[in-house]
Amino acid sequence: MYYKISQLILTPNQHLTSTSEVFVAQPDASKEALAGKLFVLIEIESKKAEDLKIINFLINTINHGYYQNEKILLREHISTLKVEHIFESALAKTNKKLAEFLQNEKIKLNPHILNITIGVIYQNALYFTNLGKNKALLIYKNKTESNDAKYKLIDITGQARITEEHKQINITKLFSNIISGDVPNNGYFIFTSEALPEYLSNKQIIDIITVLPPDSAMEQIKNTLTKINVYVPFSAILIKNTFGLENFDTKKQIIERPTTQTSIKNFNIVEEKTEKLLTPSGLVNFSKWQRVSTKILDTVKSKYPKVTKNNKLFLLKDKIFLKKRPSWLSLKKLTDVIKNIFLYLINLFIFIYKTITNKEKLKGFLTISKQKAKQIIIISKQLIIAPIIWFKNLNKKGKFFLLLSFVCLLLFIVNSTWLNFKNRQNTNLVNYTALMKSIEQKQNQIDASLLYSNEKGAKTTLAEIKELMTNFNKNTIEQKEQYDKIFQKNIIQMEKINKVIRVDVPTELTNLANLNNNVKPINIILAKGKIYTADIEQKTIYSLELAGNLATPITNISQIVDQLKYPSTDNDNNVYYLNSKNIIKIDRKTELLSSSTIEYNNDTQQFVDAKIFNNKLYCLDPKNNQVIRFNKTGDKFTSTTNWLNNNIDLTGAISMDIDGSIYILKNNGELSKFIKGKKEDFSLETIEPVLTQATKIMLSQKYIYILDTTDKRLIVFDKSGKFINQYVSNKFDNLKDFTVNETAKKIYFLNNTSIITMDMKMN
Repeated sequence: MYYKISQLILTPNQHLTSTSEVFVAQPDASKEALAGKLFVLIEIESKKAEDLKIINFLINTINHGYYQNEKILLREHISTLKVEHIFESALAKTNKKLAEFLQNEKIKLNPHILNITIGVIYQNALYFTNLGKNKALLIYKNKTESNDAKYKLIDITGQARITEEHKQINITKLFSNIISGDVPNNGYFIFTSEALPEYLSNKQIIDIITVLPPDSAMEQIKNTLTKINVYVPFSAILIKNTFGLENFDTKKQIIERPTTQTSIKNFNIVEEKTEKLLTPSGLVNFSKWQRVSTKILDTVKSKYPKVTKNNKLFLLKDKIFLKKRPSWLSLKKLTDVIKNIFLYLINLFIFIYKTITNKEKLKGFLTISKQKAKQIIIISKQLIIAPIIWFKNLNKKGKFFLLLSFVCLLLFIVNSTWLNFKNRQNTNLVNYTALMKSIEQKQNQIDASLLYSNEKGAKTTLAEIKELMTNFNKNTIEQKEQYDKIFQKNIIQMEKINKVIRVDVPTELTNLANLNNNVKPINIILAKGKIYTADIEQKTIYSLELAGNLATPITNISQIVDQLKYPSTDNDNNVYYLNSKNIIKIDRKTELLSSSTIEYNNDTQQFVDAKIFNNKLYCLDPKNNQVIRFNKTGDKFTSTTNWLNNNIDLTGAISMDIDGSIYILKNNGELSKFIKGKKEDFSLETIEPVLTQATKIMLSQKYIYILDTTDKRLIVFDKSGKFINQYVSNKFDNLKDFTVNETAKKIYFLNNTSIITMDMKMN
């Protein structure tokens, strides 16, 4: 037996603030011998009913994914297949299934409240991944002490957590880092929640664990913690390495005796000395150069060791015996390959050189080669001539029956091959027909699900069709055409499920390149029957009259224009642009431009959006995590006010809009709603493809519009965050901006230098 394992869980009866669970797998003997024993330590810092559901799902998924992995059965036959590989595969599948589970159950999980340790102990090797505040404590004997050495305790995860604590946690990649290594002889690993080391000192833990057997030690710790009058849950898993303890004393008494290998080693030393004495002066000593090259390569390896990301963990390796699997492109592997190739070439060159320079060896080599060549020629002649002579010696009757047997054998082989071919064709046809029927049924099932608004069921069935299509043969033209037909229908059904409105031929209202070849418009805005678009490089604003699709430049620009960013309108449909240090206004009736100074001590260049609302100017400043409000006094915007409350993180904020509340959009698609400076509980419904790169937000009376230029689409939600639909078009090749006229049910896009429109369709 390589190890002993014991567990502890102690939960108070009242004032419970978290949910905990400890799990140690109990596989059968054969699976434990092949894959070791799995263990899980979980603590969720909340007491919601859904926490227990998450814990049970996570334990069942990792246990099933690890021990039901088909790679376990292959370990006996494939030496390169390691337990670590199977563990990594099970964790990857668990990550994916947990994300799907949370989405299906509509559970919002904060990763920062999770404290999870998942590991495998196999023989004396340990592999584990750690998330959150759980601790991995190693207890080992200090080698610098005497034979009665005292034990020492170190926190392994404490070394790694220093560099990991500020990283953003991705819910789809919770278990991405694996620590692996060997448990020292007569050493202990204890995985525990954060609370246990705070109530027991290192000395108490060492004294209990190193003196008592694991089960008794955990019971003693439990009794000690029970006497402490606190309402804190405690959980732990203790692993003791027992490998080699029984035979340790015997091994120390074994006396080294001469062996055959020792004799060969001594013989090689004598051979090297003799060769050195017999080598004539002036000749190149290749053995010497071979040893020199080997020494140089070893020196290079020692001077350039593999660099690890966590330097502190690397410095502790001599004590905790931890190691990470080297990458396939590591310096160690590269130098080993170069060294082996170099040594092989040197040995080959030495053999050739010794053979050429030694006349006796060369003469013997040539003689042996000639003899072997003659033998090959003689054997070849015998193999060819003997059957011919045997056939000639046969009488006519024998020759006839021999040829007849040969023809019959040939016909039998051809017939068998043809029958096998036809059987395979029939089998493939039956499988193909069954596959087509199954896919057709499932596609009809999707249509029925969509008819009754069962989108979840339609998504599940569509995934099943994709799995079936991986077995679809495309050997004939008919099969290829059938596959393309099914694939196209899948795309149509997927777009229906994802509420995609595809407009293949949107209407082009105008192409500003017809007015100016060098035009580079950056934004558009709708104001009472006209669309205005700004061109910073040409320092021009273009006006498009929607009634007659007539585009004209505004030529009476007397202001200093250098930006023209973030257009917005007021209640009178006047248009405002943020310039470098002022606001440019277009009067809707006269289309004359005027400016209003912004009195602001800081740099206005850090604003990423600006809106006019109720005769006030609101500017989005993510650098300072704030929305700055300006009051208008005459022709100036002054009296700045920080509109948001403190402790608001606006990192990545890119756009905002106002309807009484302020909605702030981040570039990762996250949308936040603020009322009177306070953040509301608000989120958007998840869509497919997932929104990961947002560009702009626009509000109407009923809807929220978000532009995604990366996936070339406009996404529509209602004011509660429910997903309505999304607009896409093959004509979107350089999507820049959009605006909406809900009264006329029209959407306008700025695509490259063209303004195009499509009809609005709401489900």
